[in-house]
Amino acid sequence: MNNAIAVEQSIGSVGLDDLLALVGLPSKRKAATTELSVAANDIFKGTKSFIDGLLLRAISAQTNEEFIAVRKEVLVPYIGAAMSLAKLFKIVVPKQVIAQALNASFIELENEFREQGAFRFGQAAKDQAMFTVWMLRRMSGLVSKITSAPTPDAMKEEDGELARSYAYNALIAQFHLDVLLAAMRLDTPVQLDVLPTVIDGLRAAVDAYGYARQGLNLRIPEPETVMTAPEWDEEDQELLDSSMHDIQMQSID
Repeated sequence: MNNAIAVEQSIGSVGLDDLLALVGLPSKRKAATTELSVAANDIFKGTKSFIDGLLLRAISAQTNEEFIAVRKEVLVPYIGAAMSLAKLFKIVVPKQVIAQALNASFIELENEFREQGAFRFGQAAKDQAMFTVWMLRRMSGLVSKITSAPTPDAMKEEDGELARSYAYNALIAQFHLDVLLAAMRLDTPVQLDVLPTVIDGLRAAVDAYGYARQGLNLRIPEPETVMTAPEWDEEDQELLDSSMHDIQMQSID
């Protein structure tokens, strides 16, 4: 089976309003678990441990070819685990608490990359990682607005397609961000040969943001900007005449 198809199938049938807790949670450690019950916390820790095992396989790759091969093997289970966490949080954690936990997560991620990113991965990877965290923060805000606005019945199919595209790109970006985070956490270097592929994977956050914007526009359409011709007065005409005169003089010179 084509890997992209397998990845899309692992996302399943979702709506954008199901995905508030998706962004940021696989990367989280402390803030995400504070509002969970004992049983839910055990599930979270078990799933997080599973994700860490997948990430360890990825950061252990010694060449870019090996990294790409490992990524192909672990991406589907990674996305499945991340989607499970998002669904768990939606069920057991109030929306406002999820937003608070995500905000704490983004602050934590920004601090880690600000302090260690350039030293461990170089300036280019650090800058892209910081930009990705910023994009994830913005996406979280968009999806929070989406959850507050119902999807029109006539647009549910389109919303589902946008949700899958959003989840796919957000999780691609987050997987590569988690590779860098796991490398910092485990004090394991990412090979220089691998870093350009990781940086390229982080750029999927931009596409994810675009799909989130489209999803919000389904619910709250942006007003069309009506362009009107400006009124033309005597001063405008004098400026135009002066400009044309200057142009004529330059052409003569």
